[in-house]
Amino acid sequence: MTVKRRQVLGAGAALATSALAGCGASPQPAITASGQPPLEGARGAAEPGAPAPAPPPSAGGDGSAPMPDGGPQPAPQAPAAAPAPKVAIERVVARLGKNHGHVITVALADVLAGVEKTYELGGTASHPHALTLSADQMIALRTAEVLRTRTTENSGHSHRVWVRCGPAVDPPEWVTACKATFTGKDEHEVVVPEVDLAATTERTYDVQGIAGHTHQLTLTPADFETLRKGGPVTRHTSRLPEDAHMHQVTVERLARKG
Repeated sequence: MTVKRRQVLGAGAALATSALAGCGASPQPAITASGQPPLEGARGAAEPGAPAPAPPPSAGGDGSAPMPDGGPQPAPQAPAAAPAPKVAIERVVARLGKNHGHVITVALADVLAGVEKTYELGGTASHPHALTLSADQMIALRTAEVLRTRTTENSGHSHRVWVRCGPAVDPPEWVTACKATFTGKDEHEVVVPEVDLAATTERTYDVQGIAGHTHQLTLTPADFETLRKGGPVTRHTSRLPEDAHMHQVTVERLARKG
């Protein structure tokens, strides 16, 4: 049967198109509903019948704001609260270094309020000083740790201040069973609890007290035995790195009540 010329040409064109597609030629872009091909490089085009992509996260859903790349940004964290104290907070003890008639009283309610407050020092001194405790310092006092700061200056001097919150009665570890005498005028102090007198190992104590710097004092088992028997113990503190000074300390057991 004779094949018409038009049918032959059509069949040849179809075979050519099929061969090109099989050799990796790029397929022609699909035509959109508008009659135009999609823009080159467009991302995220949905296939016919596929679900629409989820919108990027925005502020307000979970309290987070979108980051520049569209990811969620963590919500701001609240300021950390002061750690819970190991003892009850029922009073405030405040002491002044090199005092000459000044009196300072810090109310427990002020500490619990946690706001800055300035105190005018009273007493019999002929000149005034003031002490300002910041909100952060008030919050720190709730941990029952010692706070050291200074008063304002007047008459060419200021005073160091030692402040601590605690229970109505000091716990045993805050009460010393010994008195200590330091050389120098730095107002160092040491607390040797009663339970330590029975120690069979060395104990090292921080002796800062109201001073502006600290040292360490180490007592040996032999020292504790001497203290138990009523004898004094004389030792030297560690040296201060800044100027290499140290102090000689004489420790004696206090007379037991009752």
